[in-house]
Amino acid sequence: MEINLLLTAKPLMLAGYLMQTEVHGGVIVVKNVAERTYLTVTPKQWRLLSRFQEPQTVPHMLEKIIEQRVCPPLGEYYELVLKAVRARILVESEAPGIRVAASWMVSLRPEKLRHVLWVLLAAGLGLSAAWHPVLPRSAATLAGGIGVMLAALWCGQALAASLLRGAGGEVYLRRGFFICTDDAGMLPPSEQTVVRLAPVALMGAVTGLLTWHWPEWSFFPLLGLLGLLRPVLGGSINHILRAHADPRLSDADHDFIFPLNRTPRRRWRMLWQGLRRSETWKEIGYGIVWTMAAGFFFGVLTDVSPWTAAFWTSRVPRLALALVGSLVLLATAYLVYEFYLLARDRAIARHETLRLWFNRWFRRGRVRTTPEARARAVLRSPVLRQLPPPDQNALVSAFQPFRAGAWRQLHPACAQPDRVSLILSGRVGVYRQLKTGRRVLVQVLCEDELVGLHGAADPRQPEYLYRTLTPVVLLQLDWAQAEKLILAKVAPAALANLVLKLPFLSRIGLCQNWHIQAVQRFAELATLKDYQNGESILQEGLFNDNFFVLFEGEAVTTRRGTKLGRVRAGHFFGEIGLLQNSTPTAQITAQGGARCLCIRRREFLRFVTHNYSVAIELERVSSDRLGHPIFPLTPGAFQIA
Repeated sequence: MEINLLLTAKPLMLAGYLMQTEVHGGVIVVKNVAERTYLTVTPKQWRLLSRFQEPQTVPHMLEKIIEQRVCPPLGEYYELVLKAVRARILVESEAPGIRVAASWMVSLRPEKLRHVLWVLLAAGLGLSAAWHPVLPRSAATLAGGIGVMLAALWCGQALAASLLRGAGGEVYLRRGFFICTDDAGMLPPSEQTVVRLAPVALMGAVTGLLTWHWPEWSFFPLLGLLGLLRPVLGGSINHILRAHADPRLSDADHDFIFPLNRTPRRRWRMLWQGLRRSETWKEIGYGIVWTMAAGFFFGVLTDVSPWTAAFWTSRVPRLALALVGSLVLLATAYLVYEFYLLARDRAIARHETLRLWFNRWFRRGRVRTTPEARARAVLRSPVLRQLPPPDQNALVSAFQPFRAGAWRQLHPACAQPDRVSLILSGRVGVYRQLKTGRRVLVQVLCEDELVGLHGAADPRQPEYLYRTLTPVVLLQLDWAQAEKLILAKVAPAALANLVLKLPFLSRIGLCQNWHIQAVQRFAELATLKDYQNGESILQEGLFNDNFFVLFEGEAVTTRRGTKLGRVRAGHFFGEIGLLQNSTPTAQITAQGGARCLCIRRREFLRFVTHNYSVAIELERVSSDRLGHPIFPLTPGAFQIA
């Protein structure tokens, strides 16, 4: 499954020949009849999938449901789409489907055998506990026990298939022998219980009869019975407990396949939600009972009588200690694994930061400036790689290496630099000088970025100063050559995007985790707008049609005349109103003059919906600001426009 293409470009639509159940436990089960695949969803999730009646892309659908204020949490939305594609509920194109008739002809009514099956299971367990199953003592009894177990397993599946067919479900044979009863999920919980119980009840009855009459044949049927009753890995009792759970989990709520859902934070939240569900504790309690029963039969098979005080005084405390120890060990292993994942991710990020810092301060002498190294640097630069190859080759020849220490001014304090530099190693600060004479840092440039072109990219306010923040290694070019080889070949709009906006956006918290192509596209969409002192950028209660990132200066946030705080360069605002299709609940006013990067509503929503990592990050930040999840919208969660 190519996740990037599915979530960005491929049109999807509902498959034909779909069936759905009634609502049980807060969920419905949708089946692709031709493909024999199933998907468990909530009614809200199914209404969302039903919007794909006509072919459309995932971003287009997301844009529509945001505008209509019916958007679910974005992680749930993307997970639901991927699970629906995997289950063939959503398809890329509708192929001619053929409804496959059920291949099982025997049918029994589940309600007629419900009590009979419970009696058979209880009788089988009672006989197995009251009498003494023994280990096989010959090859004949060994083969007989295995044969009876396999026959009981197949007959139990056949009985389950007959009950499923009688309840209106469909049964299929795989490879002509294996019986598939997956369609039991389409039945009401009471009928599901009967179908799931059939193999267990038949195996229990067979085990009890053998324990009573042919004990040497009962060992393998007993193992088969314990296997069917297992408390993990999809045992029958677990299926029954989950079928009766209220509410039940949908397929979008667990076993995540969307990469951004597989985070420690999400797993911890799922663990906490699971511990709050009564069904979880029922399954844990059943697991304890199953473990005690397995220990009981182990005692019987090892000739330690379970009816004596010696058995209970010697075996049960050890069994209880082993059970508690296993649970503690499992919890400890889970915590250690989660801590390892968290520490690994942070260590990778810290390692890269420390490596860059060490190289900039202590290894600048090892930075190569050979023609090959200069050529690689030109190809890495967002601006220079736009040039045709002959101009790139000319730049490689014209560049001259230059090394400087930290805290040095690179150009005279004038509007027109005399050189243009490409950073090979280190950091350079871009400053403005205020009317008071104080210098203000407005940008930080790093490796593969150009120094000296900000004035040409920003002709309205070209007064920029450049100062090294670390030791640097540069490739320098005089201004006349830069005009000929760079400025004459790069359009002014592209120069502003790549020199002015892209380095700024790459450093702010909003865009740090974005792919470089997404940041570059964001820079292309944003326009630079100036605001005078006291001018309103965002007005409280009035519909806003822009997303803002403060580029330079400061602004003040107020609500009903009360000051809430300051907005500084790199901060963004306006996204909550755009995502909720609502009006702002606060006012933002420029203080001492400010400059903002603005993106129109339509372009902003289209950009967000086509970049799922951006959408997830914006949802997280906006939810933190609101103090509650931004999606789904609830009454009172937004101000109506």
